[in-house]
Parts: sequence; C-alpha cells; structure tokens
Amino acid sequence: MRDFFFILILLFSINISAQKMHKINYSGLLTLNNGTPLSFEIELTEKGGIVNGFSITGKGTSDQTKSDISGTYNRNEKSYSLKESQVLETNSEADLNTFCYIHMEIKEVGKFSLKRMEGEFTGYFTNGEKCASGKIIMMEKEKLEKKVEKIQKKVEKKIEKQKKKEKENIVLETKILKDGDDMFIQWNSDKIIIYIWDANMEDGDKIDLIINGKGILKDFKTKRKRKKIKYKLKEGENTIEIKATNLGTSPPNTSRIEIADSKIKYPIITQLELGKSAIIKILK
Repeated sequence: MRDFFFILILLFSINISAQKMHKINYSGLLTLNNGTPLSFEIELTEKGGIVNGFSITGKGTSDQTKSDISGTYNRNEKSYSLKESQVLETNSEADLNTFCYIHMEIKEVGKFSLKRMEGEFTGYFTNGEKCASGKIIMMEKEKLEKKVEKIQKKVEKKIEKQKKKEKENIVLETKILKDGDDMFIQWNSDKIIIYIWDANMEDGDKIDLIINGKGILKDFKTKRKRKKIKYKLKEGENTIEIKATNLGTSPPNTSRIEIADSKIKYPIITQLELGKSAIIKILK
C-alpha cells in the first residue's frame, strides 16, 4: 500500500514538473518571398503545450507593432504552431484592417550556442485574405545580443587596427620634379615599390623608366590605371630616371609617381619636356 501511494506521489510530481511554465524570448528576422527582411521578436510562455504571449514586428521603426500571439507547442517534435490575433500596440498610422497577421510553423534546431528557431510563415488580413509569406529564423534574444556584441567588438577592433596602420603609414607632401631636377631619398628596406600613372586625363604621354642604368619601361604610355613595379635595391646609391619620350596631346609630359615601402609613401609629379629627365636618388 505504501508503495502504491509512493508511485502516486511520484506520478503527481512528474505531472507538475511537466506543467512547469517555460519562458521563451527569441529575436530574428522574417524574410518575405521577395527578399525583404523584417525584424521580428517573440516573448512567450509555454505551459502544458499551450503558448501565449506577444510578438514585435519592425522594432525601432515608425511601423513597430506589438501583437497578441498564441498557439501550441509539440514537445516531441520541438515545434511551435503560432498565430497573431490582434494588435496590442503600434506606431503605425495605418488602418488596423490593413494589418497582416502572421501564422507560423517553427521548429527548434541546432544545439547550445547555435540553437535557433526556423520555419515558414503566412500572413493574413482580418478578412482571411493572404497578404504575405516567407521564412523565419530566430535565436534566443540573449544569445543573439551576445553574438551581435561580439561581432561589433570585432568590427571596432578591425577599424582601430586600420586606423593605427594608417597612422603608421606616413604620406609626405607631393614633390614636383621638372626638367633636370633631382630628388634624394634615404631608404632603409631592401626593396621599393614604384607606382606610375596619369592622374589627369589620359593624353598619350609616354615615358622611359630607367633604374641604375637599366631600362625597366620603354615608351610606356601612362594611364589612369596605376602601373606597379617592384625593385630590389643595391647597397649605396640607386638612381631612378623618368624620361619623357613624347608630349601627348597636352604638353608637358606629366606623370604621377609614388615610391613606397611598408610605412612611407613619397608622392611625386613629373612635368617634363620632350627628351628631358628627372632623377630620383635612393640612398640605402
């Protein structure tokens, strides 16, 4: 007899446990079939398979709407069948008869930090006419907020890193070199990168580029697209000569030159007459 009462008490306890109220707070997106995303949030309580609560569509917008929502929960399939029934609050000035009430079938998927709800929804006007359809995906609000915060920190860290890098890169004042001009640059690294282009309207200017007496470019027509050249320097003095081989349609021969390493950029403009040169001397 004692065992019988013990079993009854145990079954009663299990039943009470099964009837315990479960709170649900998920946030995510409704994606219409045309690709339009809408922010969507639900705050529900579930007890014994019966679900009640509210949804918020368009949070933070002029159309933010809070609606009554109810339905059922299938514990075995971990799925919800939910319907919005009436508007509780709204920022929209539209007629309530034009509101689209969401009916959704969603299911719990994933595990732990990736746990989410996914499914499909259909929207109906109060007269039963279909007004929308699409997919829904949501995560537990607290976990979603943590993920968003984590992403924001990563983005901020990346921006800060980029700003720091930009500060480290020194861009000097543009130097203009004309016929016979020389320019001296002290260099520490073994290599240089040279960019050559026409920053103005392309007018057919052509140049020779000679480094340490060796022709690197011959009758090269400068264009808007930058030409990139990498060169390994020798110890001591290195000479870079830019020579005008024609004047194009708008004299003088004008080219943009940029000499760079990992930290410093030297912007240069050459303005040369036909056959004339400018010399850049690199002291390593």
